[in-house]
Amino acid sequence: MVRPREFEHAMRSRLVEKLRRALRTSRNYRDHDLEPFGSFMSGLYLPTADMDLVVCAKRWINGGPSEFFGMKPLRNFGKFLSSCRISNYSTMEFIGHAKVPLVKYIDTQTGLRVDISFDRLDGPQAIKTFAAWKEQYPAMPILVTMIKHFLVMRGLNEPVNGGIGSFTVTCMVVSMLQLMPQVQSRNLVPEHHLGEMLMEFFDLYGNRFDYTNTAIRLNPPGYMHKTKVPDVVYKNRDRLSVIDPNNPANDISGGSSNAGRILGEFRYAYQRLQKRMAELSQLGSRASQPTSILEAIYAGNYSSFRNQRAHLRRLHDQ
Repeated sequence: MVRPREFEHAMRSRLVEKLRRALRTSRNYRDHDLEPFGSFMSGLYLPTADMDLVVCAKRWINGGPSEFFGMKPLRNFGKFLSSCRISNYSTMEFIGHAKVPLVKYIDTQTGLRVDISFDRLDGPQAIKTFAAWKEQYPAMPILVTMIKHFLVMRGLNEPVNGGIGSFTVTCMVVSMLQLMPQVQSRNLVPEHHLGEMLMEFFDLYGNRFDYTNTAIRLNPPGYMHKTKVPDVVYKNRDRLSVIDPNNPANDISGGSSNAGRILGEFRYAYQRLQKRMAELSQLGSRASQPTSILEAIYAGNYSSFRNQRAHLRRLHDQ
């Protein structure tokens, strides 16, 4: 249902190329590079998922200062997007005083939401890390997609709004797999036990993980007490702390101010799935029709997925 289709990938690729062409032909941004990252590059995006893009000035890449400090440069970039008819300026959102300044806009043609950050390389680096983990743990992309979908349905997938993003979810899944002895010994092959792995994730982070005192470390695998982490960025007891495997000074989940609610939803999901399995076990052959176990936590209105997908197909087939 949610796995990306070829035409979706093609239309998202066109969105990237359209902006690249606009940058190359502009007076103010012709010396800037554009790179996609996040769920689009990992192939784990949902039909309505945002596009994550980063714009880097060649001067910054070569060691110069960033030009994207404060609101004015962000608004100027928004005016550039509007002048190219890429988006309507009145619908844009400018986030200038956050850890990662953003221009958020809706692409006029596709209706897709786009988040543009500036002068940072951690996103593209994360894609390389993801590729290595995907080879090591083939079950990881499937689990990440399911958990992302779960978070999207509850409005808890946006770091700028206190949620957790794709790379944080990826790190949480990988950490779980790294620290499961039966996985490391190959006595249990995760891709052959996806249901069990999903339950393990919800149980681990919903019931057993002490996020107020513990930081997740991927390289080397393990946990650290927040008081033992050298950098002050990990001292927040009210949110998740995940040490960036590519930059130990960066907490990739630092914006997770809704951590308590997120882990509470994981706990509830574990309870609901346990209850559903017990109910179906009691019914046995008396069940009047096939019943989905996952319906207990994934039931909902999927019209937005269908509508967005149909729109992209029409554009692609024109």
